[in-house]
Amino acid sequence: MEALGPWLPPAEPDLTRLAFAAADAEGTASLQAWPEVRSGGIAFGGLPPFLVWRGRWKDRWHLVLVQPREVGALVPGARLANLPEGWLGALDLEALARPLRHHPDQPGASVHVVGLRRGAAPEVRTSGEPAPEVVAAVLERLAG
Repeated sequence: MEALGPWLPPAEPDLTRLAFAAADAEGTASLQAWPEVRSGGIAFGGLPPFLVWRGRWKDRWHLVLVQPREVGALVPGARLANLPEGWLGALDLEALARPLRHHPDQPGASVHVVGLRRGAAPEVRTSGEPAPEVVAAVLERLAG
């Protein structure tokens, strides 16, 4: 695995503008939500900001997004309340992933959103090519 580490998008290109440009490029008629950089992570759809890890696997970029609350991390500005029940299943994955997939830092990236429930196996939703090796490597680093 190449270059696995935390990633925060730079100020430019702005994720909001990138979200609309990516939606236009993919023929999406309208957007209800899009990601934004906030509090050291990527916020989306009323959820606290995700921690984002980036790595290359088999010549492809992968982004792994996890909720700090679920890994026991404290992020400035993130709420301490529990996440809504079923948040991972209700997540508009394509609206979240589309601008990240078009970001010039990792064009064509697969996006993996991980849900961690105490005592249960991690749940992963993927936009793009599955990469359980990348997700496992991130979870291993987060677990210390």
